[in-house]
Amino acid sequence: MEQKKKINIIYGQSGGPTSVINSSAYGLIKEAKKHKDIIDKIYAMHFGIEGLLNEDLLDLSKYTDKELKKLLSTPGAAFGSNRYKLNDEITDKEKYEKIISIFDKYNIHYFFYNGGNDSMETILKISRYAKKVGYDLNSIGIPKTIDNDLAEMDHSPGYPSAIRYIANSVSQIYYDDKSYLSGRVNIVEIMGRNAGWLTAGTKLAELNGAHVDLIYVPEVPFSLENFLNKVIEIYNHKKHCLVCISEGIRNKDGKLIGTIKEEEDAFGHAQLGGVSVYLSHLITEKLKIKTRYFELSLLQRSNSIIPSSVDTKEAIKVGEKALVAALKGKNGKIVAIKRVSSSPYKVKYVTLDISKVANKERTLPLKYINKEGNNITDEFFVYAIPLIKDKKGNGLFDVFRID
Repeated sequence: MEQKKKINIIYGQSGGPTSVINSSAYGLIKEAKKHKDIIDKIYAMHFGIEGLLNEDLLDLSKYTDKELKKLLSTPGAAFGSNRYKLNDEITDKEKYEKIISIFDKYNIHYFFYNGGNDSMETILKISRYAKKVGYDLNSIGIPKTIDNDLAEMDHSPGYPSAIRYIANSVSQIYYDDKSYLSGRVNIVEIMGRNAGWLTAGTKLAELNGAHVDLIYVPEVPFSLENFLNKVIEIYNHKKHCLVCISEGIRNKDGKLIGTIKEEEDAFGHAQLGGVSVYLSHLITEKLKIKTRYFELSLLQRSNSIIPSSVDTKEAIKVGEKALVAALKGKNGKIVAIKRVSSSPYKVKYVTLDISKVANKERTLPLKYINKEGNNITDEFFVYAIPLIKDKKGNGLFDVFRID
């Protein structure tokens, strides 16, 4: 792209916030400020594409570096998120025309969208339309999702912090129940939709001595009969039983377990939740054992209490790399994290065609699931531990244990 005059850039956040989505924003803004010879103003969409269509733009150029640094510890999506589906250019022609007219009005030629699968589809559509109508626009996707289901990635920013929070939470539930000679069957419901990456993260509770008895992920069919048999077997032996289960588990016929109502969002995804309540009531009714159920819900997604230091660092970096990619004239790309080695942990950042990621889903490999389909293999430790550990330890609270 030939630069005859300074241009402006725009950034947006989409989908569910993660604990490090604002760190990516910080990395992008920080890098953009280094190029004042090229970039004049830095805009943010207020509430994503919806804000853009409403011409609700925030001028980030006015904020000081000290103020912007607060993004690193700010929960939620600092500039407002959305789940707005942009249809094809024929159905939503007026919206595409409006987006380009707004870009032109504000002299915006670099467009960055921070989100997951559906968000990448949105940026791909806008990128293709801009090219079709001859508008000079470099569109770059910045990855984000706790589900860790983006294709072509070793992992997605947001995932390491989420599993660190999940593993610590599960560990606390374990030690609380272990305080009593006879405990309960505790069922913890984990997010993740169709992918078991988050639920697999509960395996990491073992790093500080906690033990999850049963772990169920969506990649293998769930049997109620086998589940109840395992629960009673474990509880009769230990008088304790800890179960971690994905919100998206299904039976052999593909039907969701325990979901109250399969409502869909704007992108056609079922609104999940309720499996822990369902199974808890079932155990009480069928097995006559006391239970508790826990739905970590939004806390696992956007917590800023114990983020992974690796996650924060990498989230900043993908923001920086996105800006650099645009400056190099790249368009219709996404910044991806590729692992070079696990020990020592090392990654590299590459740019890929968004079409390789948009609307595609990466599920948990079967090598991480045991043969019985009710737990996670030790091989998962090699993959996950480098994502949560820091200079102080393995990422989990250090606990006193009786030998």
